[in-house]
Amino acid sequence: MAWRCHALGSVCRHRSSSRSVIMEDHASSDEKGDLRPIERPEPIVRANAVAHVVFERSDVNKMGQFLEDFGFKPCEGTSGATRFFRGYGTFPYCVELIPGERDAFVGFALAASRAEDLQTLADAEGVEIEPCDGPGGGKRVRLTDPDGRRVDFIHGFSAAQRMETRADLVAINTPMDKRRIDAPIRTPVQPAPVFRIGHVVLQTPDFDATAGWYMRRFGFIPSDVQLLPDGSPVLGFFRFNRGAEPADHHSLAILEGPAPALLHISTETFDIEAVGQGHQYLRAQGWTPHWGIGRHKLGSQVFDYWKDSVGDEWEHYADGDVMTDQYPTGYHPLERGSLWSWGDDLPDSMRPSQPAPADAPPRVKAFLEALLKQPRPWLR
Repeated sequence: MAWRCHALGSVCRHRSSSRSVIMEDHASSDEKGDLRPIERPEPIVRANAVAHVVFERSDVNKMGQFLEDFGFKPCEGTSGATRFFRGYGTFPYCVELIPGERDAFVGFALAASRAEDLQTLADAEGVEIEPCDGPGGGKRVRLTDPDGRRVDFIHGFSAAQRMETRADLVAINTPMDKRRIDAPIRTPVQPAPVFRIGHVVLQTPDFDATAGWYMRRFGFIPSDVQLLPDGSPVLGFFRFNRGAEPADHHSLAILEGPAPALLHISTETFDIEAVGQGHQYLRAQGWTPHWGIGRHKLGSQVFDYWKDSVGDEWEHYADGDVMTDQYPTGYHPLERGSLWSWGDDLPDSMRPSQPAPADAPPRVKAFLEALLKQPRPWLR
């Protein structure tokens, strides 16, 4: 997950320096001093996956070309002005593209495990269950998060047939074990096959309210949380609660910043070879590489970030961590170097260019100092 604070030259919203009141069942070994762990409210329901994301675009053709070059496929049978794009997995679609006069992130959909969960959430929120209007059908409960984003909770859609791709990982030769014999690697330069939406990264003016809203309604568990020196959370990585069944390290990440914003959409591809070949293909098509290839520290994904037709960020990733509900929440200081293990430093557009003004609130100063600190001795 990469960090970006929109309008960073201004200051992030001031908040009290008291620690967050968000609480968790598992205390991490990273926990320091009198830090109070994040509080997990009793969830109304438990979501199971990110089903799709929704964008509005003034030029759907140009955005559609980016999505295809990135590794999505247009859905067959799509009618009307709205366009849908699927991945290689079983969700009927991964991206909904609505033509309009603005370029905006509208929201996203989470999948329910059980049909009765839709009624439970609808009753709790005082809303109706509606039919879904995209490929695959099904039903939904439509909510709006604290920052005005559409969040659909869906069930009963028809699964798509998984699309054909290579079945096996590329074998790796190590000094001790030569597995690839008489078998050179000759992977073609082509789009990385996108299997699904892996996670959504959001910026919010109020970390506590937004994180609490998602945990309460959909059962998200904090996997890792990054803190300012006063102990308050500023960046959280949240996973689905699937019990003993492993879930991605994070399917939702939340960063506190001056205004609501989408930071990026992340998609899972096959392996590091697919990430690399997808990188070459996107370069060949003239798209703008943003950050990567590298490996994240929290989540461990091999990552590669790109800018779409209007400048929103999309990530290919492979080889990410998965956790059960027993994995304890980790608490870590916010540092620029903690966002990746190897690869290039954050792009300039994803970090501050100068310290906070002298009259900025202490919290804002601490935030900017953390992102300005040189993360590696060999980097500027």
